[in-house]
Amino acid sequence: MKYTKKRNSLHSMVKKPKRLETRLIIWVTGLCVLQAILFGGLVYQITAQSLHNHIGDKALAVATSIASSKDVALALQEPSNLVAINQKIENLRQLTDADFIVIGDKNAHRIAHPDRNKLGQPMVGGDSQAALRGERYISVAQGSLGESIRGKVPVYDEQQNIIGLVSVGFLVQSVEPLIQARIVEIVAWGLLLVVLSILAAVLIGQRVRNAIFGLQPDEIARLFSEQDAILNTMRSGVIALDPDGRVRKLTQRACEILEKPTAYTEQDLLLSDLLPEHADFLLRNQRRKMVGFELFAADKRLVLSRFSLQVQGQNDGILLTLRPADELEYMSQQLTKMQAFAELLRVQTHDYSNKLNLIGALIQMGETDKAIELIGQESQGSQAQIHHLLERIQDPVLAGLLVGKYHKARELNVILELNPDSLLSEITHKDMIERVVSILGNLIDNAIDAAIRAAELRKPHVRVTVDETSKTLLFDVEDSGMGLGSDHEVIFTPQYSSKSGAEHGVGLYLVKTNLDSCGGSLEIGESDLKGARLSVYIPK
Repeated sequence: MKYTKKRNSLHSMVKKPKRLETRLIIWVTGLCVLQAILFGGLVYQITAQSLHNHIGDKALAVATSIASSKDVALALQEPSNLVAINQKIENLRQLTDADFIVIGDKNAHRIAHPDRNKLGQPMVGGDSQAALRGERYISVAQGSLGESIRGKVPVYDEQQNIIGLVSVGFLVQSVEPLIQARIVEIVAWGLLLVVLSILAAVLIGQRVRNAIFGLQPDEIARLFSEQDAILNTMRSGVIALDPDGRVRKLTQRACEILEKPTAYTEQDLLLSDLLPEHADFLLRNQRRKMVGFELFAADKRLVLSRFSLQVQGQNDGILLTLRPADELEYMSQQLTKMQAFAELLRVQTHDYSNKLNLIGALIQMGETDKAIELIGQESQGSQAQIHHLLERIQDPVLAGLLVGKYHKARELNVILELNPDSLLSEITHKDMIERVVSILGNLIDNAIDAAIRAAELRKPHVRVTVDETSKTLLFDVEDSGMGLGSDHEVIFTPQYSSKSGAEHGVGLYLVKTNLDSCGGSLEIGESDLKGARLSVYIPK
């Protein structure tokens, strides 16, 4: 119980990582608040400086206007006019909203001032001597009424002699309310900016969350680490590509299989840098899935699979996985045998089912003799076919393949003939038998399809010849189809097909790939069956 309580208390002390939306709101809001503070401070400084300059210019303009008045010059020369000038200056001060207008003589003693008790006293602030030397300027100084912004202008008599000065001032404390009013406006706009930033952060967070499938940053980091570990421990090489063939991800195992430097995993590459002979083919029809596709690259046979990468229903590239074929050798051989056996059983089952129905019908009709005769003919025909194959073709895998193709052709109403001159001993090389099965199987399938397409012109017929010399295996596959035309190069490209459907277009490409891997060759000619003849030569 104590341990449980302690564990629960420790668990409660561990802080859960913040969600992405929360982080964005905090970051964006914090950034906007910081920007608002800096921007507000800058605007405050500019506004304050602008107001001070404006007030100073106003003070200097009023002082200049007063200094040019003849009444002021006359008052400085005739003390008897001081009372009248004081009243006039006070009226002018109220009209201009100035806090004070002071007129001083050439000794800087006041002859006009808002406070009559200060008349005759020296002007305060220490900033009047420059005006008595003929300068016009704006100053900020501490006077008898407080700190103020002043405009000071000298007064001249008719002979252009300086006889005094005029000082017009606005107290700093009277300017502050104007600045405070601007600050309130700035703060209001700043708060509005922060609110808009929060709303924008929420919307951005939702968009980002949807784009990353609702995952949080810590989950993405964990998935990335797991993915990297999984990909680099797989026996298959993995290549992830953009739609244009640029490599996004390349595992170390893929580099090993393709015999490329490990440094390639950190470089910007194209698929053509890794599989130059097959890049164009692999980048075509990217939505079409390929599983267990064989090709020859890096001086070895590879088993490759291709899958389309989809993001929100849009094609975002392809994923390639590849392994050396020799790692799947035993399983592939067994699968080849099982496929041929299964095809044979399927065809024979269908064929014998029809014959059994016929025999049953003959027995029911009382035609027992005809039923017995049909059974004898069927038994003799099948036994003769199997005996002939086993006698001429000593390799059981190829014999099984040919029996399966024979029954498949029979089911499709195509005559599949094994040339009586055919003769082939057992193939002992393990790599060779799988390639021969792939080559011969694809050629026979294509020949059957070609013969069926020309069935309206002549009876579908396929002839297979199997032979050998001391150094070479020879296969001839002839059909009664329409031939292959004059452009023999294009038929071996992966995108070529004379049939419709996404499942077609790789049969002859597989033949070429297997022939290249074992150093074989192929010749194309015309058959006496009116179709094409494909002759294959494979060195033992």
